[in-house]
Amino acid sequence: MTKNIKQYQFIRAVAILSGTIIGAGTLAIPYTIYYAGYWLGILYLVILGIVMLTLHLMLGEVSLRTKGIVQVPELIKKYLGKKGYLLAMLSTIFIIYGAMTAYIRAAGDMVNAIIPSNSFAWSIVFFSIGSYLIIKGLKVVSKWELVFGIGMLLIIMTIWLKAMYTQSIDWSQFSINPSISFSHAIAPYGIILFSYFGLITVPQLKKILGKQSVKMKSAIQLGLLIPILLYSIFVTLVIGVAGSDITKVATIALGAKMGPQVLGIITVFALLAMITSFITMGIALINSYISFGNISRLTATIITVIPPIAILTLDWAEFDTIIRYAGGIGISIISILIVLMFWRSKVTGKINPAYSLGHLKWVGIGMIVIFSFGILSLFL
Repeated sequence: MTKNIKQYQFIRAVAILSGTIIGAGTLAIPYTIYYAGYWLGILYLVILGIVMLTLHLMLGEVSLRTKGIVQVPELIKKYLGKKGYLLAMLSTIFIIYGAMTAYIRAAGDMVNAIIPSNSFAWSIVFFSIGSYLIIKGLKVVSKWELVFGIGMLLIIMTIWLKAMYTQSIDWSQFSINPSISFSHAIAPYGIILFSYFGLITVPQLKKILGKQSVKMKSAIQLGLLIPILLYSIFVTLVIGVAGSDITKVATIALGAKMGPQVLGIITVFALLAMITSFITMGIALINSYISFGNISRLTATIITVIPPIAILTLDWAEFDTIIRYAGGIGISIISILIVLMFWRSKVTGKINPAYSLGHLKWVGIGMIVIFSFGILSLFL
């Protein structure tokens, strides 16, 4: 294997992970952090970023301890049994349906801000394109994940420099507000957790890296650090520019303050980033359905793409509410299962992995406490 091929495989692995993570959640973070308080929000981004980085590394180690390319629910079945498997499948379905619905809704709102017509109609367009491309598979998507991820980072940095040059950032927005309510203070948890969700792609990294499995740890670390950096910059930019005029879909507020050109450029790249995540999650759910129910790919595809648009049609929740509950409940549950599976794999795993994190007893306990509190916080 040549050096160039090895580098390409590593870059592709990082691109798929970071590209899957960067999606509709990005657009919801500034709004929830604005009302929670900027500094508390940054603390959420850093702490949950580290927690989710650790969780992805745990899952990577479990995947390397297991023969073959096994999806997350099937890994949980192997190490935690049928009950764990069923809970993992239900959580995965809940997360991915929530994510796909959020992508569809956000896309409609974003395009409608540029070409006023009907948000739902634009959502249908996004849904139709995304559903069609799902059948193209991971190879088509992965070629563009890194392009869109780097493109988003460069655009946000360019807008940041423009905002600095034109003195568009109101630095008073970053002062500490002691009157933040408890409900606003705990609201970012589910949305930020959702925004770091790339667990479904971790087993696929093993396939992509092949004999370079020793590089999985580095690929996961870089794949998570990119979103952490991007989110921190984006939140600071949007809150500093939009202030109290911030909107639930952040690009709309940014465009309203900095002009239609900025709105158009960032919307295009955000849409491209979201559609790649939409496709990746759709493919992952199709594969899980095939494994879980022993059904045909056509049937699995139909029951993957229809529910999100049906949920959107019912109009049961706002964009940020969908993300908050998908993250706060679904991702928290599957994260707890992954920690338990990680511990079990240390005892029953048959293969020595390319990297080992140690037992991480107290780290794991701390993570379970955080995830459990996150679930409870939605009902407080």
